[in-house]
Amino acid sequence: MSGQTAAILWAQWRALRNFYPRAGRGGLWFSIIIAVLWYGLWALGAAAVAMLVRESRDPEILYRFLAPGLLLAFLYWQIIPILMVTSGMSLHLKRLRVYPIPHASLFGLEVLLRMTTAVEMILLFCGATAGLLLSPRLPFWYAGAFVPYLLFNLFMSAGIRDLITRMLALRRFREIMVFFLLLIAALPQLFLRAGLPPNWRRYLDRMPVLVWPWSATAKLIAGDWNWHYVAASLSWMLIAYAFGRWQFERGLGFDEEAARSAGNAGASGERWIEWLFRLPAGWLGDPLAALVEKELRTLVRSPRFRIVFVMGFSFGLLVWLPMMFGARNSPFLQAHFLVIVCAYAMMLLSEVSVWNILGFDRSAAQIYWLAPVRTVQMLVAKNITTVIFVIVEILIITAVCLLFRMPVTPLLFFESFSVCLVMLLLLLAIGNISSLRYPRPVDPNQNWKRGSASRFQAMLLFVYPVLGLPFIFAYFARDRWESGLVFYAILAFTALGGAIAYGFSLESAAKTAQERKELILTALATGEGPVSS
Repeated sequence: MSGQTAAILWAQWRALRNFYPRAGRGGLWFSIIIAVLWYGLWALGAAAVAMLVRESRDPEILYRFLAPGLLLAFLYWQIIPILMVTSGMSLHLKRLRVYPIPHASLFGLEVLLRMTTAVEMILLFCGATAGLLLSPRLPFWYAGAFVPYLLFNLFMSAGIRDLITRMLALRRFREIMVFFLLLIAALPQLFLRAGLPPNWRRYLDRMPVLVWPWSATAKLIAGDWNWHYVAASLSWMLIAYAFGRWQFERGLGFDEEAARSAGNAGASGERWIEWLFRLPAGWLGDPLAALVEKELRTLVRSPRFRIVFVMGFSFGLLVWLPMMFGARNSPFLQAHFLVIVCAYAMMLLSEVSVWNILGFDRSAAQIYWLAPVRTVQMLVAKNITTVIFVIVEILIITAVCLLFRMPVTPLLFFESFSVCLVMLLLLLAIGNISSLRYPRPVDPNQNWKRGSASRFQAMLLFVYPVLGLPFIFAYFARDRWESGLVFYAILAFTALGGAIAYGFSLESAAKTAQERKELILTALATGEGPVSS
């Protein structure tokens, strides 16, 4: 390991060491417990894989187990980080280009950091390797067939990340990319429910096994050390290396700000949306109208927000509807599909517009303490903007359902609209407090990292179920007494409680803003190191 590489890794270790204690001892232990539970489940899966490989006696059965397993590992490694809008730890090339570090060293470090995108797969590979080492039938050196496949995944992950990072800097490409990825995510379950077309099935049956790296690797581990499979495995590794290195070198010379400026050059022709931004001025007085207009303009121009917004009315429809309209699903899910999809879209949107509403402002949030604008007005303006986008999201989802002749009735639309707005009121009551208690800067042009504090993200595992209890009770009461009046009475009572909680949250958030002003501004102005996570 070179001195520069060791220095970068040491800087990352110090950054992590200095960051996590800030969350407090309780938050640190909570994060550790969640991580232990998650990776403990995968460790159990790795132990199961080790036992299956160790006890395997038939090479053909072992191959049929490993080939699809390695394919799933490849898909998990390459696609899941993109769908989850995360990339593990990676290099900030813009911050490292000024230093005289060889490109080969940077690329090697970037490849090593690609392991953080799929720690779960590393655990499973370790389990399979342990099974081979303990197997009484298979030689231990068969485990060497995993090495080219692991390198293939690492090189491909590095290349795909650099490629998508550059493409996402182009205007309008983000939305197109989201639709493409959502289609990929939805295809497997669509095929599982509808079945593969006969022509595709015949092609897959005749497809030569040595074409794919997972098939070649599975054949080698099963004991078929034909030179075709060795050549295929090594060739795919070299192709992935060439692709990864090529994309990495292009990323070194890529100016994201210049590409984004060039892409926005044609935005001046979109004057037709100006009247949309100025609509709040017609029914809100200043400074509230000005703050809402500013939020509308900021979020619409934010690539990160646009991606989440598009995912709201597309991902839910592509993924949830096939699940809810399957032959074995309950009539309740089918009858309330619009409520479920709208609520899911709203929860996606809350990641960028509820839990951390000061994140996009970053260091510019200091204007809220310098200008003659009260904290309550600022929070209300941001909340109104969120309500506007949620309403638009619900309308788009409803329009798409009507376009595809889904059974949407006026009563179902009113029910979905009411449930989502009441739930949003509860979310905003908590979000106003969390935004000032756990502020964190978010780059609106960054598509690869989550914006909320890690401790509060873990707390959401309990927040969402608790907030859902009143709505579950309302649906239960309606089915129990067969009365829509009971349902809307409980919903109205929940809305009243939400309004009281919302008013309390504004007072509490305003008090927190004054008491923790320096801490909030310091947290929002925090920069990033050479290695991001």
